[in-house]
This record gives sequence, C-alpha cells and structure tokens, in this order.
Amino acid sequence: MSNSSFSFLASESGQIADSPKKPLWKVLLVDDEPEIHQVTKMALSRFTYENRSLEFLHAYSKAQALEVMQEIDGISVILLDVIMETDTAGLDCVKEIRHTLNNKDVRIILRTGQPSTIPEHEVMLKYDINDYKNKVDLTKSRLYIVMTSALRAYEDIQRKAELISALKDLNDNLEERVAERTSELQLANLELVQAKQQIISQQQSLLQSEKMASIGQLAAGVAHEINNPLGAMKCNFDVLNDYIGSFKTSLAKLKTSDFDMDLVEITEILDDTRGDLSRIEKIVKALSIFNGLSGEKSIQVNLKSLVEEYTSELKLSQPINFDLEEGCDWEVVCYPGQIIQIINVLYVNAVEAGSCEQGITIEVGSSRRGIRVLMRDNGDGIEKASLNRIFDPFFTTKPVGQNLGLGLTIALVLTKHHNGEIKVESNLGVGSCFEVYIPKVE
Repeated sequence: MSNSSFSFLASESGQIADSPKKPLWKVLLVDDEPEIHQVTKMALSRFTYENRSLEFLHAYSKAQALEVMQEIDGISVILLDVIMETDTAGLDCVKEIRHTLNNKDVRIILRTGQPSTIPEHEVMLKYDINDYKNKVDLTKSRLYIVMTSALRAYEDIQRKAELISALKDLNDNLEERVAERTSELQLANLELVQAKQQIISQQQSLLQSEKMASIGQLAAGVAHEINNPLGAMKCNFDVLNDYIGSFKTSLAKLKTSDFDMDLVEITEILDDTRGDLSRIEKIVKALSIFNGLSGEKSIQVNLKSLVEEYTSELKLSQPINFDLEEGCDWEVVCYPGQIIQIINVLYVNAVEAGSCEQGITIEVGSSRRGIRVLMRDNGDGIEKASLNRIFDPFFTTKPVGQNLGLGLTIALVLTKHHNGEIKVESNLGVGSCFEVYIPKVE
C-alpha cells in the first residue's frame, strides 16, 4: 500500500454546499490505491439520493475496513477492492463483515482491476455481495446507477427493519397491556372475593350478635322466673327428705319389712330428683351470664401471669407458647375472671371433644393492638354443617343430659363483652383450633 496524504478513517463530504438538513449516506471506500479513493470521491461528489448526499469513509486494507465497520454505525454501501494486501483480501473481508460482524444490511459492491479466475455469477452466489464490477467499467454514469441501486436496496432493508421493530414493539406492548389488564382484573376479582367474604363474615357476626341479644333478653327473664320456683322446690325437697328420714326411723322401730321395697324406690326417685334440680340450677346459673356478667370490673393485670396461674393445675404435656410483640408488655386492661372463664371453656371443650391432655396446645400472644389466645386439640373435630351452630345456646353433639350446650355460648358472650371475636377451624378426625382475639383498651 503506497503512502498518501489521506488519513485513515477520514470523513469527507462529497458536497461543498451548506450541510443538508437530512443526514448523509455513509459510503466506505476500501482500496489500497489512494488514487482510486480520489477518483471515486470526485465522480460521486455531486451524487444525491432522496435529497441526501454522500459522506465518504476511507480504508486501505481489510483490517482497516473491519475496524471502520466496528467503530462506525450506519454505513450504507461499501465499495470494496478484491485484491489488496492479498489476492483474496476483499473476499475475506466480505466473510468477516457478514458472518463475524453479522452485518447483513450494508450493501457490498466488489471492484477489481484484474480479471478473476472465478466467474462473476459464481462469486455472487458464493459470497453475500450485491454487485461485482470491473474498475475500468465503472464510469461516472455507471457509478451513479450502482450507488442508486445499492442505496435503494439499503433503504428498503432499513424500512423493513423499522417495520419489524415497530411490529415487535407493538406486539410486546400489546402483551404487556394484556398482562397488565389481566393483572388488574385478577386483583379486582380478588378484592371482590375478599369483600364478599368480609360481608358474609360481618353478616354472620351481626346475625350472631342479634341472636345473642334476643337470647340474652329471653334468658335473663327465664332465669329470673325459674329461680323463684326453683328455690321453693329445693326448700320443699329438703323438708320432704327430712320427713322420709323420720318415716324410715319410725318403720325401723316397728321392725317390719313390708315397706322396704317402697323405701328403695322412694330413695331412687329422690336421688333422680336431686340430680334434676342440680341440673336446673346449673342451667339457671349459666343463663345468668346474659344478665350483668357477674358484675366484675375491668382491671389491669399481667396476662402472662394470669394464664400461667390458671394452667399450673392443668396436666399439659407441652408448655404454653407465649408470644410478645417487640415494644409491648403483658399488662392489659380486661375482666380477668372472664378471660380465665373463656380459656377454661375452650379447654373443657377440647377435653370433651375427645382430645387427650397431651394433644392440647395453648398459645397466648400480646401485640400493640390486642391479645390473642389459640387453643388447639387433636379431638374428634366438628362437622362442617355444625360449625355455624356450635355457639348457639344448648347446641351439643353429646347425648342428652351429658352436656348443657352453653359452654361455647358463654365463651362467645364473654369475648363480645371485651369487644373481641372468636373463630374456629376444624376437621373431622383431626381436631379443632379456637382463636380468641380481644382488642386492647386505648
């Protein structure tokens, strides 16, 4: 390659006039003869396509050509000499541009000053080039035709690429918009489901509160009305029991056995009656929970100590799990007797449900908002159809006479008295979990 005053990577405009508003077409001249660069630039100095002139970039070897292609984007056409530092430098350069640099857009026009041993059509087929010309044939007119054809093809490729890119962006945006809309609909659906569940829960809570209020009024009246005759019956029963005792003493003095069977039956009847009176008394006492809640006053207590004192007499195989939120303490304002009564009801309920004491676990937590008590058991569990009824007064799955069916009702009333709520989850054959939440008094 001969020395010249042309600088490598020099950028020159083929138009002397003021710079056009539209960008120039970038054309790379690759030839080891500086004169070829001068002649080509002079021949195309006034060439325009789509009102855009040419900007010439110069390289004098394969290596320089590849460096230019790597450093400068947007080159439209390459006028490439075949024979430079080697006989196949131009063809090797084509391979590098197409395969190594993966540039399929730039239009490559091979120029040669020596006839090739390979026919032109074979070169066109074997190498990804766009034209193959002999230098002596490239007059100014032919150069204009070749450049116009090359730039038109390059422009078509660019338009197609832009269209494909726009379609891809549109498709990506469409998928993104569909995904966003789907996510919005899913979120809205989830919010509707949660709102529905909240409404159902509030309806059940309201229905339960109304039921408790009605039952409370009825229970208070019934308990008051039963207490009077019950007291009289108990008094009369004691008198009758004394009379029968005197009657037995008198018969013993007569030394007769004629009334022995009668006395046995009378004793059995008295025992049964005593049991029935005791049951009635328990029911009335239980119903009194609806009338004044025993008059207990709320005080500040240490919840952890309160629960530990109650559970110290229970035969629990696992220690109670106490969970204290950071920044909180165990001091709470509540009705301590009622808190213990709630825990006791849940514990007795777990035992009566068939859970062994080793299968009962208790968790007590204290947070800024409130206190939480969880009672888990491994008992028989509760049927799904019965879950909405277990807090109803006198509802029980036990045989008649074995259970009053007021325990969970009492627990619910006491929890409501603390403005709290009680929940239950249960599976047949697995066990149940009762959760009591009571908000702290501000």
